[in-house]
Amino acid sequence: MSETLQSNLFEVILRQFDRRSQAVEKIMELLGVGKDAVYRRFRGETPLAPEELALLSRTFNISLDELIFDKADVVPFVYKSFSEPIKQFQDFLQEVFRYIQEIHVLPGSQFYYTTAEIPVFHYLHFPGLISFKLYVWARTIWNFGGMNERKFDFGIVSEKDLGLTNDILRMYNNVPSTELWHLNIVDNTLNQIEYHLKIGGFRKSEDALSLCDNLLELVDHMRLMAQHGCKFRIGEKPETQSNGRFDLYHNEMVSTNNTFLAITPIRRVIYTTYNTPDFLRCSDPKMCDYTESWFRKIIGKSVSISSHAEKSRSWYFNNLRRKVEHARQRMEIAIDDI
Repeated sequence: MSETLQSNLFEVILRQFDRRSQAVEKIMELLGVGKDAVYRRFRGETPLAPEELALLSRTFNISLDELIFDKADVVPFVYKSFSEPIKQFQDFLQEVFRYIQEIHVLPGSQFYYTTAEIPVFHYLHFPGLISFKLYVWARTIWNFGGMNERKFDFGIVSEKDLGLTNDILRMYNNVPSTELWHLNIVDNTLNQIEYHLKIGGFRKSEDALSLCDNLLELVDHMRLMAQHGCKFRIGEKPETQSNGRFDLYHNEMVSTNNTFLAITPIRRVIYTTYNTPDFLRCSDPKMCDYTESWFRKIIGKSVSISSHAEKSRSWYFNNLRRKVEHARQRMEIAIDDI
């Protein structure tokens, strides 16, 4: 086996751990060998057997094509829905929890986020909103059994299933972020609420109006976070020293799906939605370089709506508020006609 292939494989594996010793212990467990045997493989003194090479590449989601053809236009992505499909609401929240925790535990981490919809983290402020989004995804993407026949109500997702939302929101709020939002970020959720109202998808029609009220309160809170330049929970005081920085930009130059770039002291990871809300994950250095450069270019062509940019911020959030208010008025009329 090529020494370059073996050394490159271990280099990629080591980047997935905070400490070298953690990687060594995991490889000892996988290969059933001692510490010295692992280090001999690290140094190339003992070539990896084909079975070991296959086991390591599968376990750590490493594309051997990428290591062999390092200059080719091949970028490996991980799509966990193949091996771990979402079968219940808690599965999705646990996956989000794991990924945000990986970023949160490393001091000095930050992320870039561009989206054409309200970032999923903000829905966590309201149990009703995140429950509605989970309900929609369960009906349209995950195909939960019996969900197509069930109408939405605020108890459709249990308190137990929602148990991780507070921890996810806390970790998101603590990590500094630079985010680029489109003016249409409320459109998708408003369309979903209005559609389910028209087809009789609510157990109580008035719940559609309650969701709109939640959205109005959320828009006001997001505006407040942008004003203070930091993230915090609804009802809390903004503390710029203890909460993550929040640099928000209005982007109309590029319309794209949700793309999330996490930059940590030991690695970078890209998450991008595919078959929303499921997502692809990539830690390929070339792709991370390209994505980070792309973010910086788009930021240069976007309008800041954080901190001192009061005029632009007011225009942006006033537009969001009007969209929600107009949709709520249409729904009120529709309910009266039912």
